[in-house]
Amino acid sequence: KCANRNGLVVKELVLQTLASSESTLEIDEKELGIALVDIGGGTTDIAILHGSSIRYTSVLPLGGYHITSDIAVGLRTTLKQAEELKIQHGSASSSLTSKDETIEVTCMGGRQPRKVSRKFLCQIIQSRTEEIFTLVHKEIIRSGYRELMASGGVLTGGTSLLEGIAEIGEGILDLPVRVGYPNSVGGLSE
Repeated sequence: KCANRNGLVVKELVLQTLASSESTLEIDEKELGIALVDIGGGTTDIAILHGSSIRYTSVLPLGGYHITSDIAVGLRTTLKQAEELKIQHGSASSSLTSKDETIEVTCMGGRQPRKVSRKFLCQIIQSRTEEIFTLVHKEIIRSGYRELMASGGVLTGGTSLLEGIAEIGEGILDLPVRVGYPNSVGGLSE
């Protein structure tokens, strides 16, 4: 509707995970079987491909916003500050951080900023990330295609940029996991 109201004509709609799979997956991966896990802001979309076709899709009601919300509650800060902390200092694996590292957190209500262990921030992120991957794993099992995923899994979406997220995914899904980036996309600037 937004595009049409601004003078553009939408030719057709495409399932988001299909568009993501076309831009991030290799032909061999789609043929051998792979799970595309798109961790967006409010949801995590799953598409299982095999034989170069989508065989199963699912949407889970958890995403990057939930991680941000957990940080805001856990560190008693604003959602805006929590999102900044997640992007600048976050890691999906707390084992990648030292307990000596500290970060400054802006407090609500005009109180003075305080120092917090970066490891604590990452433990908050890791807990929610593990929950997301546990639900993804259950969904893959439910699909009946678990044994047909020879290529493993590919992560997309903004949350996939978190340091250590592929390793967390590999541990829970018991599959090789990589972060997917668009390939063969032309006509766009950096």
